[in-house]
Amino acid sequence: MTQRILHVIGSPRGKRSRSVKVAQRLLARLVEASPGAVVETLDLCSADLPALTGPVIEGRYALIEGREVADEVRATWDRIGAAVAHFLSFDTVVFSVPMWNFGIPWQLKQYIDTITQPGMAFRVSENGVEGLGAGKRAILVASGALDIRPGAPGAELDHQVRFMQAWLGFIGITDVHVVHLRPTYGPPEAVAAAMDAAYASAEALVADLSRAPSV
Repeated sequence: MTQRILHVIGSPRGKRSRSVKVAQRLLARLVEASPGAVVETLDLCSADLPALTGPVIEGRYALIEGREVADEVRATWDRIGAAVAHFLSFDTVVFSVPMWNFGIPWQLKQYIDTITQPGMAFRVSENGVEGLGAGKRAILVASGALDIRPGAPGAELDHQVRFMQAWLGFIGITDVHVVHLRPTYGPPEAVAAAMDAAYASAEALVADLSRAPSV
């Protein structure tokens, strides 16, 4: 079966984005390890994501209850449903995630808010919440000026990686791997060393994944 891989870009920096550069190296190795794999890129800074306005949110409750809604509200929820289905159609999702003010860029948060919908990305039953992304894999290429890895002095400021892991787990994706790229600010030699370490970490991760049995 052909592996479908989605690269979600959360950085607006284009070719200057360090997280994107490392993710591209990782993606190239993933394709080498899975010949025939198909990679699609979703650049959130140029994506036309639906706006979750007040009327749109109220319209969701009306649709669930079977009430009539305005055509434009129904069309927006059709777009949201299509965005969720698109995301869930991939086997692996690679995220380029820079840290902004200890968290994630607002474009990525908007995407997460768009697709995290009840009945679409998760459902609630008497047994609790069931994420509908079970069986998929996510890889976070997480960059930042601060070292917020567990045990580091700035670990308590991590609202980037831990948030992404918590959200992915909520929608059922528990096979999550992280490639850290830190620091992205400082003397050129320190940043260059961080890039080299991240490239090596990405290649080692793909090597490990290619040896692991398919889930």
